[in-house]
This record gives sequence, structure tokens and C-alpha cells, in this order.
Amino acid sequence: MKRAIVLSGGGSKGAYQIGVWKALKKLKIHYDIVTGTSVGALNAAIMTQNTFHKGLKLWYNLNSNMIFDEEIKEDYNTQEGKKIIIFSYFKNIIKGGMNVNNLEKTIINNVDLKKIYASKIDMGIVTFNVKTLKPLILTKNKIPREKLHAYLLASSSCFPAFKMKKIDEQKYIDGGIYDNLPINLAIKMGATEIIAVDLRELGIKKKIIDENIKIKYISPRNKIGSFLVFQSSFSRKAIKFGYNDTMKEFNFFEGNLYTFRNNQLNKNYKKYKDYYIENINLVLQNSKLYKKLLLIPSYKKILLSSNDEVIKKELNKMIEQIGLSFNLDESKIYRINQYNKLLKSKLLLINSDSKKNKLIEEKDIKNLFSNKFTIKYIYDCIKNNEEKKLNKLVILFPHEFLQAIYLKTIIDKK
Repeated sequence: MKRAIVLSGGGSKGAYQIGVWKALKKLKIHYDIVTGTSVGALNAAIMTQNTFHKGLKLWYNLNSNMIFDEEIKEDYNTQEGKKIIIFSYFKNIIKGGMNVNNLEKTIINNVDLKKIYASKIDMGIVTFNVKTLKPLILTKNKIPREKLHAYLLASSSCFPAFKMKKIDEQKYIDGGIYDNLPINLAIKMGATEIIAVDLRELGIKKKIIDENIKIKYISPRNKIGSFLVFQSSFSRKAIKFGYNDTMKEFNFFEGNLYTFRNNQLNKNYKKYKDYYIENINLVLQNSKLYKKLLLIPSYKKILLSSNDEVIKKELNKMIEQIGLSFNLDESKIYRINQYNKLLKSKLLLINSDSKKNKLIEEKDIKNLFSNKFTIKYIYDCIKNNEEKKLNKLVILFPHEFLQAIYLKTIIDKK
């Protein structure tokens, strides 16, 4: 049996793949082949030479100076910074793309030729020849040692954002234009089992040539920034997401957008399910709209389903939505008691009326219509038994109503 790791292109999102590798090491999952396109080719080289800590250090400290000749100091997290960075790309596209001599230096500093060619792990990469309009698919044994760095840069040359890479009078660009997730290359190299890390960025994905090959796909469940923004704040979070998602795919953690230690969500469900449904019925029992409410899918799944798994899935999804509304850190690994405690503290910090008045004065429209204020308002209506207000709110905001009920449940039931 030969296991291959297949790494897609995705620019700065390549940090996620290092997080996946960290999880594979934790799980003691070994591999015989690595194939990659674009940034996936660079990470494939680092995985082939098996220098995890070197790869982690590279991505943990990532910044634009390691990629571009032109320094980009702006912060993509700010509106002004985002505008300047985007304009910088457009300005350079007109000139044929950004100069990436610094990326070449980064590749040379992090890809050890001796270790690559001494490694028992096989490697394959994809780039694209602009003159012939054909892909160049290379395996380790076909790449001259002195040209490996150049071909890794060629595979990563995301044209028109980056300049083309010239090798032996031929010009090359990002291999994603031909195959951004080179699974078929891994199969041709002898893989019988594949773990494919797909960053879901722009690029062609080929139809699989052998449907009998076992393939496990791992992809980001959370937003990890723009693929053309090289900032350590994004890459550090992406590493965490890669680790968390991989551990979830192999059933060592639970959750979707958030990550919980094993059996935490099941424990939470058993503790609160009956009291949660009782609270919903208690609030809605006098409502003249009760029958109409049961036509709304979110109510129907929880109140009418006899299948525990359906109710649990709906409840867990709703719990994560509260986390998003309250801006809980998506990259952390939680125990459910810790998570619930954070939700309660966040709720109690919201003074919906005074805060909304301040936001109106500041014309902060985005936060004015934030879900957390709606949830807090509904929670207060439930707590104060304001039946007339609730009759309207349960129809207009079914998801926020169910989230407010959950918060009431975990606060009331010790």
C-alpha cells in the first residue's frame, strides 16, 4: 500500500496544509508520495524532505517580504489596508505581475536539495508552459537537482498576479491552470490511498482516473483570508484550522466551524436537550402562531422529529451559530463547559438598548444589525415574559429565537 498526500494551490492559504501535516504527525499517519501544485508544490517539497519544524517556522512567520520585492506594510484587516493591497496587485498586473524574487529566495532557504533527493518519499509537481500551452508534470527523479528550486517557483507563479518564471528560454506559470489538485499524478506514481488537501481556490480540477482509489478530502471549513494576502496573523490561524479540520476528519475532534474535544457535544446534548425543548414549548404554548411555526424547518426539525440524530445535528449547528454571532475564536479547541461559559458571559455583557443607541449615533450599520443584539433582545423578552413581542419575533427571527432559548437553558439549568 502506498499513501499519497495531494496538496492543492491556494497562495497564502498554504499555511492550512502545514496544520494538516501537524495533525497527520499527531495521528502517526505516514506517507510515501506527495504531489502538489503552486503553493502545494512548495509544501510538497518540504514534506518530502520531512522537515516539519522548518515548514512550521516558515508559515508561522510569513510576511509579504518573503514573497515580493515590493514591501507591503498595510494591514488587510482594515478597510484602508485592503484597498491599498488590492490596488497594488492591479497596478502590477498591468506591468506583467509582481516581482517575486524574494519568493525564490524563500524557496532556496527552505528547500534542502540534499534532503529532497535522499528522501525515500517520492514527489510530483505541476506547472504550465506558456509557449507550448501544455502542462509540465514532473516527478522528483525527472527534475535536475540544480533546477528544482526554479520549477517550484514556476509552479507557484500565479499569473497575472505574479510574473512568469523563465527556465531554459521557456516561460512557465502556475500549474493550477491545468490541475490545481494533482490526484491523478499521485495515482500514476503508484498511490493506492490518498489524502487530498483542497484549499478550494481558483484552478482546474481533473476528473479522477481511477474511482477505486480511496480518497479522503480535507478542506477549510472556516474563512482563512485572501489567497494573495501574506500576513502572519492569517497564516497562524490557518495552521490551527488545518490541524483542527484534520483531527475532525479522522474523528478525534467534533464540530464543524468550531472544534470540540471528543464526546463533548454528545454530553451537552444529553444534559440540555429535554430542558431546551421544554423551554421552547413553554414560550410558544400560548402563541396563536404555533401551527404556523411548525412549518418553519428549524422549528419542525427540533419540535416534531423523533430522530435524536436530527435534533442533535440541528442543536449543534445552532450552538455554533451563537458562537459566530458572539465572535468566539473559531480556531480554539473547546470543552463544551468552557464554550457555554463564554457564551453566557458574552450575553450578559450586551446592553442592547444603550449599545444600539451608540451605534446609531456612530452610524455603525454593520454592527447595528448584528445578530448578537437581536439574540439579546429576544432573550430579554423571554426572560420578561413579553408575549406580544415574542409572537412577532418567533416568526421574523426563528434562528435567533432558538439561540436565545438555548442561552436561557444553559443559564437556568446549572
